[in-house]
Amino acid sequence: MDQGRIIGIGIGFLLAIPAVFIRLIVRFVSLGCGIFRVKTRTTPPACLLDPELGVHKYMTVNGIKIHYVEAGDSNKPLLLFVHGFPEFWFSWRHQIKHFKKNYRVVAMDNRGYNESDKPAGIDAYIINNMLEDIKGLVEGLGVSKFTLVAHDWGGAIAWNFAAVYPEMLDNLIICNLPHVLALQDAQKGSWVQMLKSWYMVFFQCPVIPELFTLMEDIKIMEGQMKDAKEKDKEVLEAYKYAFRDFTTWNRAINYYRGLATNKSVEFGKSIKAKLKSIEVRTLHIFGTADKYLNVSAAQASSKYVKNYQLELLDGVSHWVQQEAPEQVNKIMDTFLQTS
Repeated sequence: MDQGRIIGIGIGFLLAIPAVFIRLIVRFVSLGCGIFRVKTRTTPPACLLDPELGVHKYMTVNGIKIHYVEAGDSNKPLLLFVHGFPEFWFSWRHQIKHFKKNYRVVAMDNRGYNESDKPAGIDAYIINNMLEDIKGLVEGLGVSKFTLVAHDWGGAIAWNFAAVYPEMLDNLIICNLPHVLALQDAQKGSWVQMLKSWYMVFFQCPVIPELFTLMEDIKIMEGQMKDAKEKDKEVLEAYKYAFRDFTTWNRAINYYRGLATNKSVEFGKSIKAKLKSIEVRTLHIFGTADKYLNVSAAQASSKYVKNYQLELLDGVSHWVQQEAPEQVNKIMDTFLQTS
């Protein structure tokens, strides 16, 4: 096991004592073994099958099967949407409906999520794998240049994609994820950002994070919906359906575990010069009420991008494209129409 993983596991266990174990004990006293009960979900909620959101398709790329939803005219410019954690293609539902009128819209499930393949092992979730997934999917769609739209973990993937494959991108649109180097700077130089990132260390622990996310019928999703001001119970059920089992949570959390591996560190070093100078025209949308990421890190992203536009949405949470879809769509429209 890599030294970084060993250190991360040790620190993660220490963080888990106050942050997780105490809560588990308190809830166990109240609910008993029911704390670990998860409702069986075999049928997707109707909202996931809404024809207005497009057609469900699959493509085998980079050795795995990727699920995606496609809408709009295939002859129009491609917008590819990449979700974050813990999300799936459905997090872009508001954007799909809006942009399908003028674009070919594709929203994918990242590897390990929802209906896409879920290869085992941490190495499968090192970031260079996801870059090749995107490249393979876009080429399989018969497209050579496109606009990449991403949120959270999808943003981390997108920043790296723009560094490695800038020739494939017309535009880059990032929602609530600072440039990866700006985020690293903030984590090193700010106790506030370091504390906000505590869960990234906790996720280095084996098994415990998966059990924590599943407990009380995936109650963690209720907090996420509340934060995003989403009141539709069917949307909540859609998220619980997509994250209904241990395997999905394990694969999603493996994205964080992969960050601490030697392979991930070496890949980061190999492209650092390119990351320091992103040449793709970039729009950065950031909700200022993000509980996990500092606004200052978003503002510092301009240091690493040549053609950069930052739009701050005051009082909007981390789940910006879901909480404030009209604002996000309008900002994106203006940006895309002036490209």
